[in-house]
Parts: sequence; C-alpha cells; structure tokens
Amino acid sequence: MSLQSLASLVSSLVLLSLFAGCAGSGEVRVKEGTETIGSAPTGRVFVTSEATIVHVDEIERLATLRNARSFATGTFLQTTDREGNKNAILKTRENREVGLRTADILEGEPKINDRAAPVSASEAARLQKIYREPGEE
Repeated sequence: MSLQSLASLVSSLVLLSLFAGCAGSGEVRVKEGTETIGSAPTGRVFVTSEATIVHVDEIERLATLRNARSFATGTFLQTTDREGNKNAILKTRENREVGLRTADILEGEPKINDRAAPVSASEAARLQKIYREPGEE
C-alpha cells in the first residue's frame, strides 16, 4: 500500500467519523409551543400543582422533587405513578437556597417520574397527628 493511498484511507475515515457525528444523537426532545424559554429553543412555561420525583434515596428515605419549591415546608404530598396508583406519602423539607426540593418518604415506595401533589386538608390533619416533628407535644 502506497503512502498516498494510506493518506487517502485515513482522510476518508476521518471524514466518515465527522459525518456520523453530525447525524445527531438518539435523544428525544419534547417541545410544546413556539415561545422561547431561557436557553431552550422553543416551548411554553406552564403552571402545575404537581411536582415530579427526580431522585429517590431508599436508604435515607428521601425524595428529590422538581417543581416543588412553591409548597410550604412540612407539606404532606401524595405520590402517584403513571397509571394513577397512589404509592407513597412524602413531607417536604425546608427549601434550600439553590437546587431542587427534598422531602422525607413517610410511607410507601415512590419511584422516579412519579407525580406528587398536596393531600387534602383533612388528610394533612390526620397525617400531622401521626408524623409529628421532634419536640412537638
């Protein structure tokens, strides 16, 4: 194999790898609407009364929630899976200055992508009697 044909082969392989990289990734991007939001190319801001679980620490019994910063500290949340089955009770912790909201897992086994919404006032009163803060009488 001559030096010229070897150089052509290497150049062809480099170009082929560059074109393969331009084909894009296999990621799925979900967009709604045409309005620009921050650095996102398109989309629409929408208000929701539910949070989404993005991480579960089964050892520490903690769940990390997206869209939960508006809930008051100590709010009891009921989680549901995609089919609408109730699967856990959470209680929000204090908001951190930055980052996502965390909540204690009181009952059940929540999973990532489950939805969490505040319980009714009567259910919150019932849960408050069961799950008191340390030092409460």
